[in-house]
Amino acid sequence: MNGKKREELPRDLKQLLPILEAKFEDLYRKFENFFLGLEKRPPLRERDELKRILFKLVDIKGYQYNLIYRAKQLVLKFNTYNAMWERMLRKLEEGVPLEKVRRMGSGIKKPAIEEKPPEGKREWVEVSSPSDLDKSLDELYDWLKRESERRGLRVLDRETFKRKLKPQLQAKVGSSRLKMKIDLSSGKPKVKIKKEK
Repeated sequence: MNGKKREELPRDLKQLLPILEAKFEDLYRKFENFFLGLEKRPPLRERDELKRILFKLVDIKGYQYNLIYRAKQLVLKFNTYNAMWERMLRKLEEGVPLEKVRRMGSGIKKPAIEEKPPEGKREWVEVSSPSDLDKSLDELYDWLKRESERRGLRVLDRETFKRKLKPQLQAKVGSSRLKMKIDLSSGKPKVKIKKEK
């Protein structure tokens, strides 16, 4: 059965990478669910299968630099998380309560496979007049929701998000242009606002 699965994977790195990245995301979610107590068993079989495939990517040659870079980044991310999962599983075996073990894993934030600004590759969402505010907040919310979902985080509903931000932005947008973005530097998506002179 395992042999069949190996043969089904494409040999071309360009086709293989998105599949492996999706497997990593899925594995991450399954471990998160296990450490949250939503799953009874850790996904060890899936982890070992992905580890075996990624092990073959370490010395890969003969592809474009960007594909090799992506492959090596994926291997690095997997190794980082695998070490953390191993440590957390060991603590559980030693009898450390699940709540304490969960806090151990909260120190490492999940890096996204690809960090991209919203569509159009814009770094900021601009607001130049009060009439643009609703449209810009919708765009900012879509960006926040996309990045939060990629990290498995909950996000406010659209109306609550707009109700919280709109009053403070309305006062500022009349006097100057504003720029807003979703800041990912802390690992958790946050709204960043600055005035443009």
